[in-house]
Amino acid sequence: MAFKQFSTTSQRIGITERGDASRDFSWLDKLDRVGGVVLITKALTDEFCDTVLALEHEQPGHVIVHATCTGWGGSALEPRVPRYRDQLGRLSKLIADGFPAERCVLRIDPIIPTSAGLDAVRHVLDYAAGDPNLAHLRVRISVLDEYKHVKERLTAKGYSPFYPNGAFQASPKQFDAVRRMLEQVHAEYGFRFETCAEPLLHGNGIVATGCIGQRELDLLGLHYDNKQTGFQRNACLCLGCKTELLENRRRCPNGCLYCYWR
Repeated sequence: MAFKQFSTTSQRIGITERGDASRDFSWLDKLDRVGGVVLITKALTDEFCDTVLALEHEQPGHVIVHATCTGWGGSALEPRVPRYRDQLGRLSKLIADGFPAERCVLRIDPIIPTSAGLDAVRHVLDYAAGDPNLAHLRVRISVLDEYKHVKERLTAKGYSPFYPNGAFQASPKQFDAVRRMLEQVHAEYGFRFETCAEPLLHGNGIVATGCIGQRELDLLGLHYDNKQTGFQRNACLCLGCKTELLENRRRCPNGCLYCYWR
């Protein structure tokens, strides 16, 4: 399998936040524009894993994989997302097949800060902690933003909005519940949780850092001297070398009810 060559001069890092890298492979056509990529997917597939392994073999050191797993796969909230055991099993196999674990990230995005939502996160983290390939991964998290159109979708499917009275973000009480759960998991397993644009979420084992930061530059062997951040949402900590590789402007085939796209 032949791929476009990553740029030897660009310090930009491509990312696939506007869709799902295993559902939309158009990012492959843009490798020559960037020095490395962060590929985000909720649905690790054989095709995606084979592509990533082949790319790593041909051009080692240019790819980071964020495997998203909220614990809601297969439910009405994430109707076409694999169940968490399937997603984590595929991530473990990807590592066992030779993709470097240090360039794999478990992404829990978003956390739904209800009792059921926190239980779903615990299922994911308990499972990961019990797998030697996953037990020491970085974990990136975010807490649900509930747009008006998300509330409408939830109501249409028989759910009550997770945030009452038209609220867009979790309440202080809900953020505190998330914090306490994460601190407990950190104490039990040692997982450290990375956040971006979550200024209300902090505690033991919770670190505020951009999705694209110094760690990504180091992992991909890139150098970017401009440390200005905040190019997207308020409190965004991502470096300005981050660039989107997907052109999708609608909900992806995963069909998640909480998607920010209308």
